[in-house]
Parts: sequence; structure tokens; C-alpha cells
Amino acid sequence: MNKLHLGVYGLIVKGNKILLVKKSRGPYAGKLALPGGRAEHGETVNQALSREIIEETGIKIDKYKLFDNYTLVVDFTDDRGEISMYHVGLIYLIESFDDSKLVKEMDFEDSLGSDWYEISKLKKDQLSPFAFKAVSALQNGDA
Repeated sequence: MNKLHLGVYGLIVKGNKILLVKKSRGPYAGKLALPGGRAEHGETVNQALSREIIEETGIKIDKYKLFDNYTLVVDFTDDRGEISMYHVGLIYLIESFDDSKLVKEMDFEDSLGSDWYEISKLKKDQLSPFAFKAVSALQNGDA
């Protein structure tokens, strides 16, 4: 089965740390990923970004700008069978946020919670492909 997944994701940095979520299912199960996901029917990209970040992390975002867009094809198997997913991600740099209600542990859809991770210590095998690209950009000073 071929599938298109268009998502919006937040690149949230505080000092030398990045906020990542722990994925519990899907093609990135067991990996750390950028918080975010797909828009619901009738929802704007901005609304989806704000809602997804609150749902997955508890963080309220205030100011953000488009950082980049990433695309890839990922093949995986789930209860629906073999899937080839064309994954498109709009990545937003979150410039202002309130993390006073950060949720570190949860079991929400495909997220097990979020936490801050030191950027310089993250390795490719820990990260989803989009998170790896974002962390690489940060390590190279591109953000």
C-alpha cells in the first residue's frame, strides 16, 4: 500500500538541548522524533502545529517560523500490511514557548512522552530521519 503523510513538526531548542518525543509505534517506533503530526480535517497548518505540540509535550508555542521541509520514503509493515509511506514534513523553528507544563511521560497515540536531549550527544541510530536532519542542522550551525 502506498501512503502519503504530510505532517508539521516543531524544532524546539533550549540552550544546547532539543525537545524530542519517544515514538511508540509506526515506522519510527523506539526512536526519538520531533514533536508534531498531521493536520485534522479543516485545521490550518498553524493550528495543527500548536495542537500537536501541546498534545505530545504539554508545551504551548507562541512564536515560530518555517525552518525547512524534509521528504523521504519509508517502507514498513504494520497491522495493515506492507506500507510505502511518502513522508513530507514542514519543520518549524519554535522561537518562543512555555515549557512549564512539559509532559515527560505519557501514552498518547504514538508518543510515550517528551524530554530535553543534549544536541551534541545524540546519535543517528537514536533518531527518526527528520529528527536526524534537524539535529545535524543544529550541529552544523544552520539554525
